[in-house]
Amino acid sequence: HIETLDTMLFIREGLVDSFVIGAPRLGLTMMRHDAMARYFGRTLWVEHSIVTGIAQVFQAHQAAALPGVEYCISITHCLEDDLMKEPFRVEDGFYTLPTDHGLGVSIDEAAVEKYRIA
Repeated sequence: HIETLDTMLFIREGLVDSFVIGAPRLGLTMMRHDAMARYFGRTLWVEHSIVTGIAQVFQAHQAAALPGVEYCISITHCLEDDLMKEPFRVEDGFYTLPTDHGLGVSIDEAAVEKYRIA
């Protein structure tokens, strides 16, 4: 994981082909990682933890816009409910970005109410 490594040591010694970065990362942080990877001829693997389907779709849009991202890794499908009306679907190892307005997905308001804490 890029945040916990001395990245220049690994690049200088030729020890890695790709870096795993946690996501979703906003704005400049993600752009800096992308630029660093491309400058040194490396790629990024963006890891998405168990958050929500909303965060997962955001990450997918963001990763698609950055040329240094090679793969996205996600385990949102393990959630009891991802809070989305449209289920997350991977086909042949790929996720097709939604194209509707905004992030392109609809939030399942009933699920949000079911899991609301406050």
